[in-house]
Amino acid sequence: MKISLNNLSSTVFLSVLLTGCSSTSTFFSGSSEYSFRDSAESFIQMNDTRSSGAEVDKGLFYPKSAFSFTYRYCANSPDMARQDMTEFHQLAKRVCDANHGQIIHQDTGSWCVNYPDTANEQPVFYARISSTELWADLCLDGPFVTLKVIENTEASPDEWYQAAKVLGYQPYSQYRMLLPAPEVGQLHQPEKEPVATEFWNEESQYIYTNVGSVVCLYNRPAGESVGYTYQGTVHSVDNGLVKVAATAKLKGDIRTAPTLEPVEWHHPMAYITAAANAWFVCG
Repeated sequence: MKISLNNLSSTVFLSVLLTGCSSTSTFFSGSSEYSFRDSAESFIQMNDTRSSGAEVDKGLFYPKSAFSFTYRYCANSPDMARQDMTEFHQLAKRVCDANHGQIIHQDTGSWCVNYPDTANEQPVFYARISSTELWADLCLDGPFVTLKVIENTEASPDEWYQAAKVLGYQPYSQYRMLLPAPEVGQLHQPEKEPVATEFWNEESQYIYTNVGSVVCLYNRPAGESVGYTYQGTVHSVDNGLVKVAATAKLKGDIRTAPTLEPVEWHHPMAYITAAANAWFVCG
């Protein structure tokens, strides 16, 4: 049974838990007992400002299409954006606690996991919320707010575990480095989208086997607040790498940017070579 947990007081929250979970299933079931995706969607619908946004980054390929949800909206003010971020963080922690989990912070973002820092660690869900002034001119009063959830809903435990790794979860190992908890009210913001070269998915396979298809690559240089999307066509492939004839450079990540804003680029065309799963289909 899945229950959506909204911005509840601790008393009401405990009541919901006791009512909604008469018996606890043995972990790991493969999906969370309390759905953070449902909770995030309820969070969005709680006021007109948040509900006036739109779902973005609609992945056409597995596993993103099955597990990932990204949404953006214009906040009423910077203060309201900060308040929303704090409330979303608190919501993530409550839902994680309800699933007997703990939030850990990795360089790909914040994950709720069961049995943290052990060989039995299992991801429950991913939570991310951020605000940016990058496109503030498109919002009348406040910055863009983007929230992202990655969660299993129907897949088997092994299928979900493999998909989570593709989407950025780093399994436990003695060499893994976790990040310290960020400031109160903040979830960890990854520097860039995860690219794990050892993992391929349906989209990677499509790109690798379709020379001439239109693809994009997002890159955010270390230390810079703005990233860029490079767009072009697949020229050739070799040994897991894809060579693309890039003809456009766009401001921001086009999967979440509100508009396609070209950036002046001194190359009429340039070849960029990267791992197959660094690219995504964009045309």
